[in-house]
Amino acid sequence: MKVNNGKSKNFSYKILTLGDQFVGKTSLIERYVNNSFRSNYLLTIGMDKRNKRLDINGNDIDIFITDTAGEERFRAITKMFYKQADGILVGFSLTEKKSLESVNYWIEQIQANCSKEYPVSLVLVGNKCDDKDHIQVDKKEIDELKQKYGLEYFETSAKEDINVKEVFEYLTKLVIKSRGNLKDLGYKNDVNFEEIIIKEKENQKIEEYKKIPKKKKFC
Repeated sequence: MKVNNGKSKNFSYKILTLGDQFVGKTSLIERYVNNSFRSNYLLTIGMDKRNKRLDINGNDIDIFITDTAGEERFRAITKMFYKQADGILVGFSLTEKKSLESVNYWIEQIQANCSKEYPVSLVLVGNKCDDKDHIQVDKKEIDELKQKYGLEYFETSAKEDINVKEVFEYLTKLVIKSRGNLKDLGYKNDVNFEEIIIKEKENQKIEEYKKIPKKKKFC
């Protein structure tokens, strides 16, 4: 249930996206932040940060999303951002079985590098669900990973805009709950997630932060 406390507050949370290259992390972020999609993207080199501004029960929420490079040579850079993350989207491509197998690696890295003081919120995402003719991943394999790590799972398509908003909003709600901010936002701790209404700010302002380093390679 929602509680009207009569006060507006400001919150900011940091979301990290992890997964092998070519799973579509950049496409998912672009669809969520800008509601846009391109069939051709530059390969993310290092890091790329985006901002999404939201309203929850009259409170201002800033979501800072870090797009990470999946290539092995950039993984040391990625580790710098683990401890800062409030929530992490772990992605794989339904059209690339190897990317699903790599989920174990990424979660091991999360467990080894994330802050021990606060639990980080995780969600598992299988992208490119629209490309049905090239699906390589069995549902049984996904179910095994879900059970192994206790993760909520979403199948998405950045191209067709399937479940993209839903997965980012779900992760945002997980973060809010894990950080103990539900009451601050006017909700009881036992509120159903469906009752938490997230709205985009009318004065939506997209800020593209400094890339580390710049993108330079066709993907």
